[in-house]
Amino acid sequence: MKKSALFPALTLLLSLLTLTGTAYSQISAKLMQYMDVSDTRIAFVYGGDIWTVPKQGGQATQLTRSPGEESWPRFSPDGQSIAFTALYNGSYDIYKMPVTGGVPERITWNSFFDRMVAWHPDGERILFASGRESGRQSYRQFYLVDKNGGLPEKLPIPYGELAAFSPDGNRLAYITKITEDYPFKRYRGGLTSDITLFDLTSNTAENITNRHANDGKPAWSGDTVWFLSDEGENMRINIWAYDTNTKAAVQVTDFEDFDISYMSAGRKDLVFEVGGDLYLMDLNTREYRVVDVHVVSDLTVEMPRSRNVGSTIANLTPSPDGKRVVFESRGELFNVPVSDGYVMNLTRSSGAFDRNPSWSPDGQHIAFWSDKSGEYELWLQDAAGKLEPRKITDRGRGFGYTPYWSPDSKKIAFIDEKNEISVADVASGRVRVAGHTNWNVSHGAKFGFPINWSPDSRWIAFTRGLDNVNQAVILYNVDDDRATQATSGFYSDTHATFSNDGKYLFYQTNREMDAAYSALDDATWIYPNATRIAAVSLKDDTQSILPVKNDEVKVNGDESDEEGSGSGATASGRRGTGGTSGNGDKKDDDNKAADILVEIDFEGLEARADLLPVDAGNYGRMAAVDGKLVYLRWPNTGAGGGDPTLRFYDIEEREEQTIMENVNRFEVTADGKSVLVAANGRYGVISIAKGQSLDKPVGTSGMVMQLIPREEWNQIFMDKPVVGVKRGAYVHLRR
Repeated sequence: MKKSALFPALTLLLSLLTLTGTAYSQISAKLMQYMDVSDTRIAFVYGGDIWTVPKQGGQATQLTRSPGEESWPRFSPDGQSIAFTALYNGSYDIYKMPVTGGVPERITWNSFFDRMVAWHPDGERILFASGRESGRQSYRQFYLVDKNGGLPEKLPIPYGELAAFSPDGNRLAYITKITEDYPFKRYRGGLTSDITLFDLTSNTAENITNRHANDGKPAWSGDTVWFLSDEGENMRINIWAYDTNTKAAVQVTDFEDFDISYMSAGRKDLVFEVGGDLYLMDLNTREYRVVDVHVVSDLTVEMPRSRNVGSTIANLTPSPDGKRVVFESRGELFNVPVSDGYVMNLTRSSGAFDRNPSWSPDGQHIAFWSDKSGEYELWLQDAAGKLEPRKITDRGRGFGYTPYWSPDSKKIAFIDEKNEISVADVASGRVRVAGHTNWNVSHGAKFGFPINWSPDSRWIAFTRGLDNVNQAVILYNVDDDRATQATSGFYSDTHATFSNDGKYLFYQTNREMDAAYSALDDATWIYPNATRIAAVSLKDDTQSILPVKNDEVKVNGDESDEEGSGSGATASGRRGTGGTSGNGDKKDDDNKAADILVEIDFEGLEARADLLPVDAGNYGRMAAVDGKLVYLRWPNTGAGGGDPTLRFYDIEEREEQTIMENVNRFEVTADGKSVLVAANGRYGVISIAKGQSLDKPVGTSGMVMQLIPREEWNQIFMDKPVVGVKRGAYVHLRR
C-alpha cells in the first residue's frame, strides 16, 4: 500500500485537474502538510512525499518517490540539507538528504517512532522526539543526535513533542502534548498545551502562555517565539507572537473561516497552511501572502480498479434461514453464501458509504444506512440485488446506528446520534421517537446499543439512564406511542429481551454484591462480576418461568397433563414472522406468531422477576430462541481477560451450556435455528447447541469491489461535514 491512510485524502486533490472536462498533469496543490522554509525554498509533504518549491511559488520539485511515507521535513540552517521522518524499514526513523535530492541517509536506528523536530542552530546536530525510553507510548522525550548518526543524547526534559531552538541554541521553546490538532474544536480542559521555555544552561523552565487555550507548534526567530493558539475571541487557531524581552503575547493573524493547521519558521519568513492554501509571512513586516504551488502527477491513482475487501469486514447480518450472509466492507454490501453459491455485490457504490446491513425476518429485504442521497438515510435493497434500492427515511441529517427489524418486517428501530431511539415505518417512511437514553452513549457503543422487539411487533425494549446513575428497562408500545419504565432502577438493568411466546422478558441486572477488598489496606471495596440474568412474567397471572418442580404420581384414567409441569417457555430476540428454513415449517411459524398478543401488567412487574440459576459475571449481548437464551459471557474481572464465550441457558433443563469459545460477536437467524458468529476474523453459521466450532467458515475471498477513486474521494470530502467547517467551504478547499 502506497503511503499511510492519509494518502487517499491527499491524492484526492488530483481530481481537481478537471477543467471543462479535460484533465491536466499540472495541478494546484492543496492539503499540503509539514511545511518548512529556508532562505530560498519551501519544503512540504504532499501525497506522502517531500516536495520543494521556490518561495515565490510555481512548479514544485518532488524529492522523494519511495513507497514509504515521509513527514516532518526540516531545512538545515545553511539550507543545503533536509532532515525528516520516514517509514522505510518497518519503523519511523530520522533521515537526511541534500535539498537537490539523492539517497536518504539514515540517522536513527530504533523500533520506536522518531519524530524530526528541529536542527540545532550549529547545523551539526538534530533534535528529535521519541518514546524509546518513556516506558509508554502516551508521551515522548527529546534527544539530540549528530547529523551523521551516532548515539543520541537525551535532554533533561521529562516530556516533549515539538520544539524550536533560540538562535544561540541555549534555550528551547517546546510543548509536552499536541492538542491543536484535536479533531474537536474549542477544547478547554486539562489536556490543553502550553508553550514552555527551557534554559539548557541552567535546566530551568518557564511557562510563557499558562492559559486555558490550546497553544502549540512553537517556532523561534530572533527575539520572538511564534506559536499557534485558539485564544482569540472566535477561538480559531491563529498565529501568535511572544516577545522574549517584554514577555507579551499578541495575536498576529485573524482567520475566521478556517483554523491554521500547521506553521514553521525560518530566519526571514514564516510559512503556514490554512483552508488548503499555503501562506508565507515576512517576519519583519508580518505581512503574508498566498503562495501558488503546482505539482505534477500522472493521475494513475484515479484509475478504477478491482479491490478484494474480504479481509476488512465491518458489519454482518444472516439470512433468516442462515444460508447466506450480508457483509459490509469498505462501504459496500456483499451477499455471500454460507456453503454453496456465488458472491453478489448488492450496492456497487464507490460514491456512497453503505453500512450496518440488517436482513428482514421475511427474507425479502436488506435494510442499511447510506449517504448516497447526501445524508445518512435508511435504505432497502432486495436480497437478490436485482432492483434499485429504495430510500425509506428522509431525516435530512444525523447518523443512525444498527437497524432492528420488527418480526413482521414492517418496522425498523434504531438509535441515532442524539441518543434518541426511533421507530421507522417501512411502507410510509414515518419516523417516531420512542424515547431517549438520557445519558450520552459513545459513538462506538451506539452500534451495539440493544433494542429488542416483542414477537407481535407491538413493543420494543431498550435502556434509559436514571438520575441515580443506574439504568432501567423501558418498554415502548408502538400502537399507543407510549413508553413505560418497566424496572425501578434500584439496580442497573440492561439488555431486555422478549421471549418469543410473548410471556416473559429477560434482562441483565447488576445485583450480585460479592465485594472484593483492596490489597492496599486503603478501605476500598469493589463489586465486580455483579451481573445476573433475570426473567419476569409480563402478565400477573403467568406462572414463573422457573416453576417449582414436584414429581407427581399419575392416576390411571387421567389423560390431561398437569399445568405447571414445565415452563414451556420459548424465546426469540429477533424472531421473524417468516423466513425460510427449508424444512417446510414456515406456515406453522406464521400461524404461531400471528396468534401471539403481548400484554403487560406493569404493576408489580419487577417483583415477579426470577434470577436464572447461572453464575454472576460479565455478560454481553443476549438473544432468545425456542427454549433457550443465548448470550455472550466475558471472562470475569480478575480472570486475566480474553475473548468472550457464546453460551445458552436451557430453560427446560435449567442448565448453562457452551456453544463456542472465543466468539467476538453473534447474530441469531430470524428462524431461531442457527447463529452467525464472528471469531478472530472468521465467520460461520452454527447450530445453537453445545460444542460447536467453525469447521467450515464462510468464504470471503470472493468479495471484490470495483473501486472508483474519484467517486470515493468525492464521498469522503464533499458529503461529510467537518467540525467547525461549513459544507460549502469544501468547494473552496478543493478549488
